[in-house]
Amino acid sequence: MTTMQLPDPLRDTTRPLESALAEADAGRFTGILRITGEPGGDLRFVDGRIVAVTTGGAPGFDQQAGDRPLGAARTRLLRMTATVDGTFAIAAGWIDRCHWIATDPRVLGEEDPGYEPHWLLAETERRLAALANAGFSPYRNLLALSDFGRAERDRANGVAAEILRLADSTRSCRDLAFLLGRPLYPVTVEVGRLLTTGHLTVPTLPVDRNPATRPGTVDPALPRRRRGASGINDTLRPRPPQAAPPSTTAVDEHRAPPRRTERIT
Repeated sequence: MTTMQLPDPLRDTTRPLESALAEADAGRFTGILRITGEPGGDLRFVDGRIVAVTTGGAPGFDQQAGDRPLGAARTRLLRMTATVDGTFAIAAGWIDRCHWIATDPRVLGEEDPGYEPHWLLAETERRLAALANAGFSPYRNLLALSDFGRAERDRANGVAAEILRLADSTRSCRDLAFLLGRPLYPVTVEVGRLLTTGHLTVPTLPVDRNPATRPGTVDPALPRRRRGASGINDTLRPRPPQAAPPSTTAVDEHRAPPRRTERIT
């Protein structure tokens, strides 16, 4: 399995997730990998393959699908998008602990055959690297219209217009993603662009509106990771996100999914 090529502070925080995914892949684990932190989440495994990701950090499959009728190909693509984006959302926050929960495979089963951990790690790495120097958090920083953004709001198109319509000094990138029913990563990239062009601003002080991890919900024997160690949640003067390296998939644009190996039975 490949390792994340990330800046040292960021990689130190994501290392528990990387190790757990490598272990699941090697052991063909079935169960739930529960990640506590901000936002944290659950990765559901069947035979070492990830069949679903749920997190409070990004809209899942149901939120992205909405009430629209979906064909089989669109359903597979949307499940892949939600899985990749959910993993990015977990890694983009701070990771407290990871632990396994044994679960009946019949409860975990999905129509999609699942995704290989090393591929999911590579996609997560690509997104984290692209936003490593963005200078704002998708969770802790609230977004406000600048005077320029207010004047230009009616001229904007597409997702930019939707973001400018919803940015009201009380919402973060995560809030916007849920309101729009869109993946967190492309919303965060677009917010970074709008910050660069001066349409949006970030309040000077961070606002942490997320509850702390409840005590007693995880195994105390497992190591803790210092909150904020990655630096991605620090409030800095906004800078444009770096261009992401070319992807081998089309997850961001909702095109055809990549070819994956079949699950071993």
